[in-house]
Amino acid sequence: MTMFEISNYLDNKINENEEFIRITFYEIRVKYDLTEKETQTFLELAKNKFENMGYNVYFTDEKYKFKNSIMTVQPNELMIAIK
Repeated sequence: MTMFEISNYLDNKINENEEFIRITFYEIRVKYDLTEKETQTFLELAKNKFENMGYNVYFTDEKYKFKNSIMTVQPNELMIAIK
């Protein structure tokens, strides 16, 4: 994925649901065929972008609160971003 593709992907995720963004293992590792190293770079870039936009960012196995419920980022989810 190029920087342009990453930016477009994240913008599309924001447009789908501005309050709650889910990035899954399937989307990144299978659909876009990123290596483990590329995935880590992608997640770092996404985290920076989302935090700069005022999102709270959570990774696999971390707990988060959404709509008065305590949830855990599931093993098939790489990142959750909540505004």
